[in-house]
Amino acid sequence: MNSSSLVLLWVSLLLLAGPSPGWGEIPPVAEDRPELPVYRGRPTPPVRSSSRIQIPYTRHVLPPALQGDRVQHDFVISNDSERPLALSEVGGCSGCVVESYTRSIPPGLEGRISVLFLTDSRGGEEIRGTLHGKTDHPEHAEFSIDYALQVREFAALDPYRIWLEGSAGETIIATSTVTPSPEYPFAITGIRARKGVWLRFEWAEIEQAGRRAYRITVTNTRKKPGSYQDVLFVQTDHPARPELTIRIEGRIRPHAGSP
Repeated sequence: MNSSSLVLLWVSLLLLAGPSPGWGEIPPVAEDRPELPVYRGRPTPPVRSSSRIQIPYTRHVLPPALQGDRVQHDFVISNDSERPLALSEVGGCSGCVVESYTRSIPPGLEGRISVLFLTDSRGGEEIRGTLHGKTDHPEHAEFSIDYALQVREFAALDPYRIWLEGSAGETIIATSTVTPSPEYPFAITGIRARKGVWLRFEWAEIEQAGRRAYRITVTNTRKKPGSYQDVLFVQTDHPARPELTIRIEGRIRPHAGSP
């Protein structure tokens, strides 16, 4: 067999064997965590509301919400002029997120500024803030919307966000105390983590200022330096809020003296 035949035979064998990492493919990199199913919580419908506003200034008080509600509110703007009304640079709110807004409102029609209020950590508080924006209105180049939303407390979370900070190799433990509101008495029936990859948790019933409460203890299990986030879904026996959330932030530093 001549050299040309040997080359053709070698190429044919490579094609039959399929592509290899040496032929432009990057071999998969092993991750330092197992693949686990992600729990996203029980589906809860958003609480929707709307109100009409006037340019250049409006103040609006939203209906009260329960801690844990996802409040989606539309601020409705009417364009009563004979030319399109352009909105731009809408934002700057405190305690809410601007999800979308109408960029150009045709004459005689309405536009919307849609915002989302997240109330998980705001039980017993009033969310206050101001939305700002710009227009091409000849007399009102800017506008603002003052808003207020009272959030009824379902449970006191101390703290709402658990921080697991320390050096790799150390025992890192943190706790959060959950105290049911007198208006919404409940028992914790279980806890699920969104991922639960680098932590373990447990809870116990305690007494806090003469009231029934629960202490949730979270332990870091990550052995390498790095950061991670997770969510604990605390399940209750109260129909008004079958689940409430506690955020987890992990910050694991290299061990002192490590290279």
